[in-house]
Amino acid sequence: MNGYSLPPEIHPPPEKTIQIISTSIVEPAASPPNTTNHHDIEIQFTPFDIQFLPLQYAQRGLLFPNPSPQEPNSTSTIPRLKTTLSRALSIFPPFAGRLAAVQYDDDGTASFSLNCNSAGALVVHAVASGLSASDILHSDDPTSPGALHSLFSMNGAYGCEGVSKPLLVVQFTQLADGFFMGFTFSHAAADGSSFWHFLSTWSEISRNAAAESVSPGSELILENPAPVIGTWFLDGIEPPIRFPFSFDETIQKPPISLPLPPLLQRIFHFSKDKIAQLKARANSEQTDIASAKSISSFQSLLAHIWRAVIRNSHGLDPDEEVHCKLLVNFRQRLRPKLPEAYFGNVVLFATATASAGDLAAKGIGFAALKLNETVERQTDGEGRRWVNEWVEKPEVRKLGAMARNSLIVADSPRFEVYGNDFGWGKPVAVRAAGNYSDGKVTVLRGKEEGSVDVQICLVDATMKGIGSDSEFMEFVG
Repeated sequence: MNGYSLPPEIHPPPEKTIQIISTSIVEPAASPPNTTNHHDIEIQFTPFDIQFLPLQYAQRGLLFPNPSPQEPNSTSTIPRLKTTLSRALSIFPPFAGRLAAVQYDDDGTASFSLNCNSAGALVVHAVASGLSASDILHSDDPTSPGALHSLFSMNGAYGCEGVSKPLLVVQFTQLADGFFMGFTFSHAAADGSSFWHFLSTWSEISRNAAAESVSPGSELILENPAPVIGTWFLDGIEPPIRFPFSFDETIQKPPISLPLPPLLQRIFHFSKDKIAQLKARANSEQTDIASAKSISSFQSLLAHIWRAVIRNSHGLDPDEEVHCKLLVNFRQRLRPKLPEAYFGNVVLFATATASAGDLAAKGIGFAALKLNETVERQTDGEGRRWVNEWVEKPEVRKLGAMARNSLIVADSPRFEVYGNDFGWGKPVAVRAAGNYSDGKVTVLRGKEEGSVDVQICLVDATMKGIGSDSEFMEFVG
């Protein structure tokens, strides 16, 4: 498995072309009464943030059907979205800011921070009258990634480009029978927990505005907690952190000397019952009762996917090491703990490793135990060790370098994605785009309670392999 990228020439068919109607910058409103004003503050980047500078912006999207043939329409919806976004940005000013970089000529290093300077977020209004909700609901077809890619703006932007580009872009696309909200955001500014917290807050403000319970300038009374914003560093580490960095080397595309296998995307749905069966099987295979671990549903599902991908990957030697890298939230693992509402990045990649032969030959219990032990090692001590070692020997790595023989797992079924009602009903689907690589796995909460949607990106041969793998597909659906 390698870090290939989708070719830039992928576009939707001509009859489904997306037309841009307008673009505008939305600045944050004045801070609500009785709230802390975080505008104009500077947030120094920690190693947790810096690791995402060479990665492309993250992209997540929500699909909504029209509640009626007349609604929502651009006349009323776009202005309300901008107004409520402005209010949400006043609570989450980092998303309205820009990155600041200081480059040190004496040793070729740089340091980064985020200025909450109210430069604003970008809102794009688009129309795709030839595109229907069913086109997106069936975007799990591994032969047609193009339409989904076009529902997001600022494709291909790298985290470090936030010095001049918005850190948040929202594309509102009207479809033939619904609409899609595509969110492109800098992962260097916020991790998944922070992004979904922001979106939940914005949708609550918009929902209240639709119910006419919020008037301009009034105090906001929200169910969502306010974010905790500011510079946070582990003891003994002083900002700014200087590290080797070059804009040109980071954002330039590597030379391609050989044709790369095409990447395909597909969404696999796992029901609550099927996941329970996987969990039961993984736990039943823990033969050493004295030291048996309690394998979680998430670990069991990932183990099932990991084994299937390795079984169907061509050219792997049985003794070759393969990896499953998943982002772990450290907010509650650090001591003292950080608030869950802390805004920024507090996630690290945890890596489970096994030989390709063992993973393919041994059962799901073996793979799940590898993942379980990896997650258990992510303690306060491990987080501090990683940060201290990184500061001593800083390194920023592109996704392609991390993806070699690896599954890269993003997101979590714990994120509340279907509660984001902006005033016209809850979304019917959640989709991800961007940062395509062979072995990229995005795990999203399913629409039905306890279910999970897994969006997988693989080379053609491996994707076709798992699609016809009866051991894998037995639990899909």
